[in-house]
Amino acid sequence: MFWYSLIELDFLISLIIVIVYGLYSLRCKNIHLTDVYFISRILPITFIIGFYIESCNTEIYPSIDLLVAILTSIVMGSFRNFESILLLLLAFVGNIFMLHSIDFMTFFITLETQNFCFFVLCALLSSRISSSFNVEASIKFFVLSAFTSGALLYWFSHLYLITGCTTFSLIPYISDNNVNNYYSYFILCALLFKLGAAPLHLWVTVLYGSIKRNLLLYISTIPKLSLFGFWFNNFQTTVSYSSVLLFSLFSLILGSFSAYNQPALRTLFAYSTINEMGLMLLAVESAGFHALFQHLGLYIISQFLLWNLHDKNIFSIVALTLAGLPPLAGFFGKAFIFWHSSTVGLFTTLLVALICTVVSLVYYLRIIRLFYNASSAISLRFLHYTGAYSIRRSMIIQPTNTLYSMETRVVLTSLCVILLLYLPIFVIKPFVCFA
Repeated sequence: MFWYSLIELDFLISLIIVIVYGLYSLRCKNIHLTDVYFISRILPITFIIGFYIESCNTEIYPSIDLLVAILTSIVMGSFRNFESILLLLLAFVGNIFMLHSIDFMTFFITLETQNFCFFVLCALLSSRISSSFNVEASIKFFVLSAFTSGALLYWFSHLYLITGCTTFSLIPYISDNNVNNYYSYFILCALLFKLGAAPLHLWVTVLYGSIKRNLLLYISTIPKLSLFGFWFNNFQTTVSYSSVLLFSLFSLILGSFSAYNQPALRTLFAYSTINEMGLMLLAVESAGFHALFQHLGLYIISQFLLWNLHDKNIFSIVALTLAGLPPLAGFFGKAFIFWHSSTVGLFTTLLVALICTVVSLVYYLRIIRLFYNASSAISLRFLHYTGAYSIRRSMIIQPTNTLYSMETRVVLTSLCVILLLYLPIFVIKPFVCFA
């Protein structure tokens, strides 16, 4: 067992060395933290590459792990202080270990590792203007997450007393159907709470309206990828999908109709995220995990563009992608899910999803109209700030500092726009090809 965990121990030892060297650099005025930031950004990628080189003889699919490492390294570029970098590395440890957890306790510990990092980052990355909002959001998320984690831990202990087993894959074979259904439902509720699906979505609107943009970029992308990766790797054979469709309908309806006519732009995007989560759950129910990760990839690209905006033309591309208008990639992602929903006989759910898509299209076009009718001096960088401002008031707010260097911002933005425009040609097959 020691040799199988040697790579993980090596990564944890490397993390400890980075912490010690960083603390020493903070005390020395002649030593800068530039090398610490560089090592911290390449550490996730080197860990994943080394892990899969060592385990090249096994049938392991490194795409999700490598994508989590790359996204973590990119997001680290928007954080300026040493404490935030360390917390992101600890969250990366939780993300990667949760992707491969096969036991109740490892899943619970890695899940709480992510939550701990979120709590501290929400309160740490605060300004004088939004400090109270950040602390309030952190406390609300802490209370709701603690309640969900307590219920999850209670059911794990109850299931262990009944079966004497803590391994996910063995529970369906040593328990009856009723126990298995309850077991999968409680774990599913915990996953959907962390993903922000309705009606377990209350923390999403609070965080989107309060925390800073760089932390919001992280929370809206990487945890969703790791949670869905765990679902795909270790949980898809035991979950009861009859309840997934119910959460999908809740998310679609609440995410589309609640976002309509929202005065705060961040709150609108929070409900848009809930709506997108409904589409992803519908993909799990109808088209499978291939369509899920396809749509999740488009969502992650859109989020990177959304929280790095500096031009309203790019914002229009993001809005049209989220709305699902052709010929952008978002149209083909939604069309693929809708086509599979019709093939499996989910016509009622498909009708609800189409209505919700039309409603979301209306308010996205309305936002675009507001931006283009305003002055040309308006900047979209007001997304740095809290959602307490209305759309028209927040248009005149300018940021005090930049998150990325200008070169990094331009490269990331250009790459994401190219992917949204040309991804259907190379990767996403139009749904007509499957008819």
